[in-house]
Amino acid sequence: MRDDVRVRVSEASDRLGFRPNRAARNLASGRSQVIGLVIPSAELRVDPYGASMTHAVGRAAAQRDHGLMLHLAVDEPGDTVHHILRDGLIDGLLISTVAFGHSWVEELLDARLPTVLIGRHPTRHGVGGVDVENVESSAAAVTHLFEQGCRRVATITGRLERADARLRVQGFRLAHRRAGRELDESLILHGDFSRESGSVAAQSVIELGADGVFAANDEMAQGAMWTFTRAGLRVPDDMAVIGFDGTAFGEFMNPTLSTVSQPFDDIARTAVDELLAGIAGRARATQPILLEPQLVIGGSSLRVQPATS
Repeated sequence: MRDDVRVRVSEASDRLGFRPNRAARNLASGRSQVIGLVIPSAELRVDPYGASMTHAVGRAAAQRDHGLMLHLAVDEPGDTVHHILRDGLIDGLLISTVAFGHSWVEELLDARLPTVLIGRHPTRHGVGGVDVENVESSAAAVTHLFEQGCRRVATITGRLERADARLRVQGFRLAHRRAGRELDESLILHGDFSRESGSVAAQSVIELGADGVFAANDEMAQGAMWTFTRAGLRVPDDMAVIGFDGTAFGEFMNPTLSTVSQPFDDIARTAVDELLAGIAGRARATQPILLEPQLVIGGSSLRVQPATS
């Protein structure tokens, strides 16, 4: 089409309020302009992490003129895999690694649909994705507790079949080595990322004589603080607490929750851009892209006058 004709067509379209039909355009291109996100249903029901990540991904997709289709990971998915892979409803897929453990989610990784992980797979090390740096950031959280005068710091882990949970334990160990402190292995208490598991583990924290705790997510930190308060302990004076994730609810706790805050918007933008690059056939990372979280100090760990060592 000649330039002068193109200009006249554009002016006429604007005058008449015409907009191209997206369905027709997508049919011609073979793309839906929609991406999918797989995340566990429980994450949206009980854990602010899932809601924070879903909101960030939806916003990043919209900024790139793409819709978002949500696929909730459940034990019995029905025809979910069939619809995702064969119906052509989405151009590519983001999978939150907290959804791993469902066989149908693993099946999606074996398909040819462009896929990017949010997090990292525990065994498939060549699968690209976007994650936060877990080891050094966890070590920084534990070091902060040492600097506040804590003598015995415990950790409440997440589910250790997950890579992020194991890496946060590595950071806990690293902080002890750097501080020249001998680690009592009994201070590594297992949780499952739920608030309830944090509450239960906190009772052992008390019995072990710890005076500080690093929880592998904010939910467990909240559960632990509830147990400490019911036991008559003052947070942070008797027990300093720090979590991981940076979900907004920690700002409304009393005292406010110290946490390693994940950059949800940056994670979402990077993951969506990586996925769109894959959809377009452009080169993308085959190893996880690591983004730096931020240590945010609240009232739950900040002691006005730290105890002397």
